[in-house]
Amino acid sequence: MKRIIGVVALLFVLSYSHAQTEKYQSLFIYNFSKYIQWPENMNSGSFVIGVLGNSEVYDHLQEMAELKKKTQNMDMVVKRYDNASEVEKCHILFVSKNQLENLGNLTASSLTSSTLIITDKPGMAHQGATINFIQESGKIKFELNQTNATKHGLKVAGSLTALSIPV
Repeated sequence: MKRIIGVVALLFVLSYSHAQTEKYQSLFIYNFSKYIQWPENMNSGSFVIGVLGNSEVYDHLQEMAELKKKTQNMDMVVKRYDNASEVEKCHILFVSKNQLENLGNLTASSLTSSTLIITDKPGMAHQGATINFIQESGKIKFELNQTNATKHGLKVAGSLTALSIPV
């Protein structure tokens, strides 16, 4: 009986920390929008953040959007895409782990030519993502691939670069 209670408690802690991770990731994503400059043609309409795949990051970002959050002087809109073929032009695209096999196709797409692509699996900043979340010493940190940012026409503020792990 004690063993079952211990397993249930461990599962609860693991799911709690996973949910907290996704909440923090959504806060990071929102704040990244304040330290990146997009090309001129992306500076009108709504500021679109897309989430490709199934992730609670979408739910947390949606809560922020419902609070009438603005970024880059535009209303924030959050869209969920179930597969890569649905992805439309957006400012930021978070690619969940269950969709990472599509990363190569996304980085080659004209729809994501000026998109900040964010992932959360080790090694993805070398495979097309501009920002990749990692966990180090129990803390969420992020890698920044400046080459990918430049390739997508994005200018990253020095203050954000200083906080990142360069790859």
